[in-house]
Amino acid sequence: MIVTMRQGIGPVCTTHLGPMKLHKFGEPTGLTVSAYKCEEVSCTRAYNTSMGYFDIVNDRFVLLEKEQQDCDVDETRMFLEQVSSDSEVWRCGQIGCDAARVFKRQNSRAQGV
Repeated sequence: MIVTMRQGIGPVCTTHLGPMKLHKFGEPTGLTVSAYKCEEVSCTRAYNTSMGYFDIVNDRFVLLEKEQQDCDVDETRMFLEQVSSDSEVWRCGQIGCDAARVFKRQNSRAQGV
């Protein structure tokens, strides 16, 4: 399956719970990666549908195994769309899929509902 991130998604940083902005990383004449990046100055957190949430440290991508939710429909990494005091909404960012999962928050951790 070709993984293509849908335009206009709104990922939330899993560290700061703030909005993320779309950026391109890499060399302009070489391989580039599009990903949403946290706008907090010192935050390294980023997201795209291929890698899910990851950190950018010293110009390298550090994949995260925790803080990930996989889509039940297409198996791509979902993004955290909304957080409230008692729940989290994760949504698929793949073109053609709008699947969502809601998790109950308990002690600052989300658990499947």
